[in-house]
Amino acid sequence: MSERRQILLKILGLILTAGLMGLAIYLMIFKGGPSIKPQIPEDEIVNTNGGLPSSATGTPGSDNPDANVDGDGRLSPSPVANGGLTAITLLTTAGVFKPTLTSSGTIAYYDPRDGKFYTIDNDGNVVLLSQSTFPLAENVVFSNGATSAVIEFPDGSNIVYDFTTGLQHSLPSHWEEFSFSSDSSEIATKSVGIDPSNRTLVITSADGSNARAIAPLGSNDNLVEVDWSPDGNIVGFSKTGAAGSAFGQNEIYLIGENGEATGVLIVNGSNFKSIWSPDGANILYSIADAGDDYRASLWYGDAQGDRTGDTRLRLGLKTTVDKCVFASASLAYCAVPLEMPAGAGSAPSLIDSPDYLYSINLPSGKINLVAIPDQPQQMFDLSLSADGDQLFFTDNIGRLGLMQLD
Repeated sequence: MSERRQILLKILGLILTAGLMGLAIYLMIFKGGPSIKPQIPEDEIVNTNGGLPSSATGTPGSDNPDANVDGDGRLSPSPVANGGLTAITLLTTAGVFKPTLTSSGTIAYYDPRDGKFYTIDNDGNVVLLSQSTFPLAENVVFSNGATSAVIEFPDGSNIVYDFTTGLQHSLPSHWEEFSFSSDSSEIATKSVGIDPSNRTLVITSADGSNARAIAPLGSNDNLVEVDWSPDGNIVGFSKTGAAGSAFGQNEIYLIGENGEATGVLIVNGSNFKSIWSPDGANILYSIADAGDDYRASLWYGDAQGDRTGDTRLRLGLKTTVDKCVFASASLAYCAVPLEMPAGAGSAPSLIDSPDYLYSINLPSGKINLVAIPDQPQQMFDLSLSADGDQLFFTDNIGRLGLMQLD
């Protein structure tokens, strides 16, 4: 090989080497070299399709500065209601009937599994309220303080049982829908005969004696609800008033203890249901609101004296009144579904979402979120301990639950 050719090859080699080195530098600067990929937690993964990251699942109430946080970052429920996630204690493992506060401040209920009545004392112990057994009861209506109860059976038979004396008395099988007076000495009921002319509203002594008819029902027995007021002046409601179809309004008559109409309520919907304030002066009631696809709407109104029906306050909660309880004349608690489907004011069985607990200050109507149960569930049959510190309820399968309010 000539000397000239060797020089040319050396020059070409230098040029090739320089080119390769330049390419390597270019790739390192502009393309980036190998790197270690960071481990991003799953709940921080960025949307790779462009735009903002999608929202992650959170826990309501997480902005509460007093909330407890577990080691894994999840909220732990508070043992006492403070507006956020709150612990629920289940007191029974199966369904019970009508938990009711007793005169001694404990909670009483009927257990359909063995047909017996129990209380849960202040230490959480289950104690027999009575040694007597009442198998296959279909419904139970407690008196104020659970000193006695009307027990209804599937065959139509009814008895009233006194837990203090242990005595029981039979009531006519054609009596239905019972309500005790505030002192438990009398019972209001409907006597429903086969012939409409024999259907009447009745008041009787608690042992079934001294029955007296106070008002005829005729064919309207299904439009009358028996619900004795705490002050004793009203024994029920009659939905036989005029209906103002243009505005979806209906007239509800209040029935006095002598069968007279003592006032009228104008309600803006159908399927009227109510509960009394402790002093008997006001009611909470729910209706199916025709202007809102028959969703449930909660209202507050006066139901006493010459001003009956003058006060009507629509509350900002969509729930049925069977999920509410008065703590005092100026305070109530209501369980409110997360979703209220159309038609649920007329057919509450359509509601299948869990409840949050709210308080209502009355008569202002101010509403506050009290608790988010840590076990998502529906709440019914609400009752409060005598000091108002504990809330008892049944869930959607009837189990007795407890929430600590204070």
